Amino acid sequence: MAIPTDVALWLQEQLLGLYNEDWPLGYVLDGNLASIPNDTPERWQLGVDLIYRGLVCDLVKVKGYGATPDRASFLDAIQTLDPWRDGAGFWHATLIWGAPRLDKLIEAHFPAPDRHEDKLNSAFIEALEQIFAENGVPWSDKPLLPIMPNAASPQASASS
Repeated sequence: MAIPTDVALWLQEQLLGLYNEDWPLGYVLDGNLASIPNDTPERWQLGVDLIYRGLVCDLVKVKGYGATPDRASFLDAIQTLDPWRDGAGFWHATLIWGAPRLDKLIEAHFPAPDRHEDKLNSAFIEALEQIFAENGVPWSDKPLLPIMPNAASPQASASS
């Protein structure tokens, strides 16, 4: 499945933002994307899947997995800690940045990354789609790592 154009432009902007920069993890949730409004479970899911794909494909790095003991715990945290509510601290304190593989990909497709004029670079998106597919995380409208809202709340824990 091809990445929808509006999502592709959003994805491009997020990844260009991580070029030679580190940002709070919540950064990947930001940006203009009318089809998936901010502060919604759908945007949270999109961010989780972007982070997961980025890690699997070695496109991004996360500092200390956000003070969780390992990658599995980190993935559980981003699935269960709502970035706008109970998990806001985690999402804002955890740093993410582009890995060398992402830097090389950006440099190959954007000779001057700061001058892309908000236009979609189809070759960049096609290269991302290929990387995702080669690493077993092809683009899909189905969640790769489903979010679990309220799973970390005291009520959810008490009812388990």
